[in-house]
Amino acid sequence: MAQQAGLIEAKVLQRKSKLKRFSNVSFEVLKEKLNTCYSDGIYFVGLDNHVGYVLLKDKELYFLHSSYYDDKVMIELAKNSPCFGSNFYVFAEITTNRALIKKWILNERLNIPNT
Repeated sequence: MAQQAGLIEAKVLQRKSKLKRFSNVSFEVLKEKLNTCYSDGIYFVGLDNHVGYVLLKDKELYFLHSSYYDDKVMIELAKNSPCFGSNFYVFAEITTNRALIKKWILNERLNIPNT
């Protein structure tokens, strides 16, 4: 799955109709929109050229990812991450995604496209 584009990975985790997509927005606008549509939890995020997870906690965004900038796994404030900047963001629910949690509990395989 990690070899797929962020949008493909997001579609594996959640139905396309439930994904949240944002283009050409400032960090402040993105943060406001995410706090409007999501509750505290962990969300997959696909960027222009990177992927990771966003932890939304107490209205703050944290970026969890394998940093190409620092060459290590990081959890950092998204606003301070040099790897979080993007023209395009796609979000899929993880901890708030009942269908995904059910698949995990039942040990069901996720369908990854062959591209």
